[in-house]
Amino acid sequence: MVRPMLRFSLVLTLLPLAALAEIKDRIAAVVNGLPITLSEVEERVAPELARVPSGPAGAAQRKDILKHALGQLIDEQLVASEASALGIDVTEDELQRLVEQLAKENRLDMSQFRQALAQQGLSLETVRESLKRQQLTVRLLQYKVKPRRVSDEEVQAAYATMNRNAEYEVRARDIFISAPDGASATQQSAARAKADAALRRIREGESFAKVARDVSDGPTAREGGDLGYFRRGQMLPQLEQAAFALQAGETSGLIRVGGARGGYHLVTVEDRRQLAARPLPEVQEEIRNRLTAESVMKEREHYLSQLRKTAQVDEKL
Repeated sequence: MVRPMLRFSLVLTLLPLAALAEIKDRIAAVVNGLPITLSEVEERVAPELARVPSGPAGAAQRKDILKHALGQLIDEQLVASEASALGIDVTEDELQRLVEQLAKENRLDMSQFRQALAQQGLSLETVRESLKRQQLTVRLLQYKVKPRRVSDEEVQAAYATMNRNAEYEVRARDIFISAPDGASATQQSAARAKADAALRRIREGESFAKVARDVSDGPTAREGGDLGYFRRGQMLPQLEQAAFALQAGETSGLIRVGGARGGYHLVTVEDRRQLAARPLPEVQEEIRNRLTAESVMKEREHYLSQLRKTAQVDEKL
């Protein structure tokens, strides 16, 4: 029997409200000459709008929801246009493989997958379009953002900072649910639901490692999310703060990390131990790789920001 809820970080779009039909063609924004209709914006956040109270009390909340959704649609349009101009695309074969992979991750065959989508008011085409937008964003950023060379001086400075703060190290595991800043509001909601479900399973007694293998989008999913031992200065600041605040055997709540590769994290600590400083030659490549990754992330955020600044956007909401 197909379960009513799926574990996947995609859109959970509901059908537009019937009451929206009268204003279906109203323009919410024009992005480089291409319109975004109000019905598109409202459809994107229909579940959120349905929970807003009627009357003056809900007017400001409704406006904020629509503004946020419109901003995300504008970003998606900019990415799609830029990717198209550069000849970046996602083929039908690639999309089909992604859809099949998604069904497999949910432990469903394609027939069951279609049925489960229909139960949530979704079409397969909606899912395919969400996957395509995600892939276009990833490929555009890979094309535009190149890693810079990290100098030896930067490595030495980071090493000095790391050792000043390194009183002990922790061994931790991580569950990562992808929800990049460029994702739609409904994609963000789906990712949050997936992360909440993972945390609930852990609190109900399932092992963190098993849940990580089942649902994590992170590179260590196959290893049960095992991050090994690490010291301060070696992980994302949000993960580091959570990990070093936990005692062995404790698990964090949801940790939101923004950016083009952002999402929700769960961290559990398995061990804490005192340490001695490792010599620079032993860790310099590790430090260099971390600094390179941080540099790439900053450049990606800068590129997306510039894309927004140089676009011709006329918002009408």
